[in-house]
Amino acid sequence: MAASSYYHDELSPPSKQDFSTELRPLPSPHQVLDGTFVSQPDHLKDSNVVPDHAAACSNPNLKASELSIRLPRKRYEGLKRWFRILKTLSQVATTLFTGIMFGIMIYVNLKYYTTRNHFKEGRTPWPNNGTKVWPSIMLLAAAGITLCTSTVILFNYCCNFKKLKQSWKLTLLLYGVHIASWIAISVVYRVEKGLHGNNDDLWGWSCSTQAKNIQELFDGVVDFRSLCGAQSGSWYVSIIEFVVRIVITLVLYIINRKQGGEQDLIDGIDGAAVTLLQQSL
Repeated sequence: MAASSYYHDELSPPSKQDFSTELRPLPSPHQVLDGTFVSQPDHLKDSNVVPDHAAACSNPNLKASELSIRLPRKRYEGLKRWFRILKTLSQVATTLFTGIMFGIMIYVNLKYYTTRNHFKEGRTPWPNNGTKVWPSIMLLAAAGITLCTSTVILFNYCCNFKKLKQSWKLTLLLYGVHIASWIAISVVYRVEKGLHGNNDDLWGWSCSTQAKNIQELFDGVVDFRSLCGAQSGSWYVSIIEFVVRIVITLVLYIINRKQGGEQDLIDGIDGAAVTLLQQSL
């Protein structure tokens, strides 16, 4: 009878709590990294019973996977930060260069419009057969529009630097349009200078020998030498502006190619970590 009682106790099923289990969702890689995943059920937290998956979570292989996630993610965040910095620097350069061009062209056009009716010895300081002003007005308008838009964009960047999440494809498209526009403007402005030897535009006339010959007559009214240098400088600034934008665009493209590769790597490691955790659980 005692033996029967002994075997009965030995073979009796354990209490329900000993084998108590509950459905628990699988942790995400972010929970693994942040330490927010609770591997044990509530009723086992204070007990000496350690579930198998708790030991699996302390597996060195999981720690290595965490490290392999953190390193690419750190590089990825660094690339995104450099992307934002370069976009801001690009807008700073554009604002600076277009501001210089805008100031120069205001000076040139104001000088023309305030002296075009100034007569000495039966002539004005400008060509007798009429002056072609539209190339200068074109550059003035382009510089003014670009300056306004760049200032607004730059202000937005400074106020929302951490939220600068514009699509890199859209960014490159806008940069491409900007570069193409300024190449066209710079080329047209240069071609119109002294076209066909007429020197009837503001830039061509200011740098011509005809202007030098009448400089003494119009001293104190117009300084053709300074006007020639100012307009030449404005054209060089326009060249520098779109060259700088081209360089920054290429760098942004390279960064985004690397950024895409890093994101693919992170996604692959995240997937591998989830697979490993599923196998451990």
